[in-house]
Amino acid sequence: MKARFRGVCPECGSEIKVGQEITRYHGRWVHRSCAPEVEPESE
Repeated sequence: MKARFRGVCPECGSEIKVGQEITRYHGRWVHRSCAPEVEPESE
């Protein structure tokens, strides 16, 4: 998802700029690169 508003990433402390890729992590919006990748469970 792309950011529609400016903000601050709680993981790295850097600015989130409009148009940057973001994702939800622990209930807050962070840069996509700041959220750890979730590995799919293997069966």
